[in-house]
Amino acid sequence: METQDIELLFFTSKTCGVCKVLKPKLLEAVQENFSKVNIRVVYVEEEVEFTGQSMVFTLPVVIIKQGDKEMYRFARSFSVYEILEKLKRLSQL
Repeated sequence: METQDIELLFFTSKTCGVCKVLKPKLLEAVQENFSKVNIRVVYVEEEVEFTGQSMVFTLPVVIIKQGDKEMYRFARSFSVYEILEKLKRLSQL
C-alpha cells in the first residue's frame, strides 16, 4: 500500500488544552514528513456520532488507518515522535 492510502484522524475538542498544544505540532510534522497522508481533524462536539462509532472516549486521540483498517491508536498521552515512527513503518510496507 502507498502512503496516500493512509489516513490520520485527530480527535479534539475546543476545550482540550493538551489538544491545542499538540495539534499544530503534530499536523505540521506529518505534513512535512508524510505529505501524502490524509489528515482529518475531528471536533467531537460537531461529529458526535462518528466519535462514538470510532470508540473515542478521551482526548486527544489519534487513529492511523490504512485503507479502512485501523492500524494504530494513540490516546491521551503520546508524542509526535511516536506517531511519526508508526507512519514511517506503515509507509515502508
